[in-house]
Amino acid sequence: MKEIVRELKIQREVDFHDNIIRCYGITKLESEYHNNYQLVLEYADGGTLRSYLEENFNNLTWNDKYNMAYQLSCAVSCLHDEKIVHRDLHSSLEITQGLRETIVPDTPDEYVKIYTKCWDGEPDNRPTIYQNLMRPL
Repeated sequence: MKEIVRELKIQREVDFHDNIIRCYGITKLESEYHNNYQLVLEYADGGTLRSYLEENFNNLTWNDKYNMAYQLSCAVSCLHDEKIVHRDLHSSLEITQGLRETIVPDTPDEYVKIYTKCWDGEPDNRPTIYQNLMRPL
């Protein structure tokens, strides 16, 4: 229950942002063995971002992909402004071992330059999320 309350408090701090799913409350699911609590969240048409991209990635234009990345960056920027650390946005341990994704064929060069700079092993050499948001393409 403490985790649910903590998540609700965090959610209230960013409830104003258009790119962050709203939380409407909690519900208790009872069984004879245990009680579970779940967050009641805003409906996300299309499911999770991962499932949406798995189904639609090849049909999206680069402009669509850029707009989605921009919206995600704005949401993460909001979290940073509120001093909230999001545990699940970061890739697995593979990144810390120097492994990187293969560049998607036909990715515009400007996008490749931006995200490969984000891979720099020295954190001070990486652009901040604010620098990426303000970068003209």
